This record gives sequence, structure tokens and C-alpha cells, in this order.
Amino acid sequence: MKSMTGFGRGEALTADGKISFRVEISSVNRKQFELKLSLPKEMLSQDMEIRRLVSSRISRGSLSMRVEAVSCGLEQDALTINRAKALSLLRELQSLSAECGISGELQSAQLLQVPGIIEQKNVDYTDPALVEPLKAACETALDNLIRMRETEGENLRVVLTEKIKFLAETVDRIEPLAVKIPLMQKEKLLKRLQDNDLPLDPSDDRILRELVIYSDRSDVSEELTRLRSHFSHFLSFLNNADEALGRNMDFLSQEIFRELNTLGNKAPTTEISPLIVQLKTEVEKIREQIQNIE
Repeated sequence: MKSMTGFGRGEALTADGKISFRVEISSVNRKQFELKLSLPKEMLSQDMEIRRLVSSRISRGSLSMRVEAVSCGLEQDALTINRAKALSLLRELQSLSAECGISGELQSAQLLQVPGIIEQKNVDYTDPALVEPLKAACETALDNLIRMRETEGENLRVVLTEKIKFLAETVDRIEPLAVKIPLMQKEKLLKRLQDNDLPLDPSDDRILRELVIYSDRSDVSEELTRLRSHFSHFLSFLNNADEALGRNMDFLSQEIFRELNTLGNKAPTTEISPLIVQLKTEVEKIREQIQNIE
């Protein structure tokens, strides 16, 4: 199980040692997958490949990723003089000077100020020699991110396991209290009939029918059974380390809350109602924690 909160950094050097790729990636919780990718404009050709790489390893969360290409002190390799243009321009200027009778020597610094004489070498980021270290830096950053998300996820798993254990123990406390409710409802009905001076015949079909209805309305055995089943499924999700089950647990927590509502409505006694309140409070805490699970 993984949390959706984490941070990872990765770095890789090209084989010639001229460029270092540095990658940082962070993530926070979000229902769907979202990647905000920041790339230098020279590297935009790798945008789709990096997105594919990240989405293949992360299924949920809002991620921010920044990629940098840093020159390792070899900036001079990126600048060149277009010798053909420079020589051609020099000859033309010398010819013009001779033709017009212009004296004076042309300085090289003046020549270099002419646009097009100095050229900046563009790095081809589609070159396999660069793509591989770029991907390696991304993979390292993702490894570190996932490692942190797994650590956070393990902490969440421990907390949620304890909370589910508390829910199950509280439901076990409710069961013997709920068993008494049909009898209480029966006594309540009979007393009401007596208080209103109504003829009372326990064998009367009408009374028996009402008693059955009262008993059915106050029978919470199905709710207790479903709650225990939900707890079991929830624990199986928590112990599944290979899949992203945050959505499943979110849905299951809603089902648990719905069963607790029904249970509280069918068994509104002074002993059970406070326990229902405790259960609902814990389920709300669980739902908050689940929002951060991938």
C-alpha cells in the first residue's frame, strides 16, 4: 500500500561527462493521476516519453516534476565560429575598403559582433546517448518517490488496521445489547396497550402481527453481518501490497458508514447510540486517511 505523498530526486551524467540531468518530483493526494511537468524548451521533444514513464509507475496523485540539463563546465563546446561566413565577410570588407579608399584595419572583435558569425551549438536531446541518462535520472527520482510513498503507506496501514480493529471490537459490544431490543419492543407495545385500556389477548393475530413487525424493525443481525464482512474486506485491502486500492477502500468506508446509520436507526437505545457515535467518528477519520492512499 502506498501513500500519495512523497518526494524523490534523481541525477545522471552523460557518458562524455558534459551534461548532468537533474530531476525532482513531488506528489500530493488527488483522486486521479495528474502530472505537471517542467522541461527546458530544448527538451520538449521528450515530454511525452517522460509522461509515459511516470504514468506507468504512478496511478493516482497530483505530481509536480522538474527536469534540468546542467552543463558540467564545458560551455565553450557549445559556441563555435562560422569560419566560412567570417572569411567571406572579411574578404568582402577588404575589397570594399580597397575600392572606396577606406583605411584602417578591421578588428576581430568587430567581426564577431556581426550576427551569424558566432553560432551556438544546439544539443540534440533525441540522441540515444542523452535519452538514456535522462531516463535514468527520471527512474531514480521515481524510485525515491515510490520508496517514500511506500514508507508513508506502511504507516497508514498500521493506523488503519488499528482503527478497523476498534470498529470490530465495538460492533462485538453492540451485538449482545441489540439482541435484547426485540424483547424490549414487545414489552413496550404490550405496556402501551395496557396503558390505553385496550383488550389484550396475546394470541390475537393483530397483536402477533405487530409484534413481528416490531421485531423485524429492530433486528440488526443483517447489519452486523454486513459490517463484519466489510471489516474483513477492508483488512484484505490493507494487506495487499501490490495494487492501488485507495478507491476501493474509499467506497467500502462509505458502505460501512451507511450500515452504521441503519444500525443506529434500528437500535436507538441509550446503550447503543453512544457506541454508534464513536463508530461514525472513527469511520470519518478513516475516510480522511484513505484520501491519501494511492
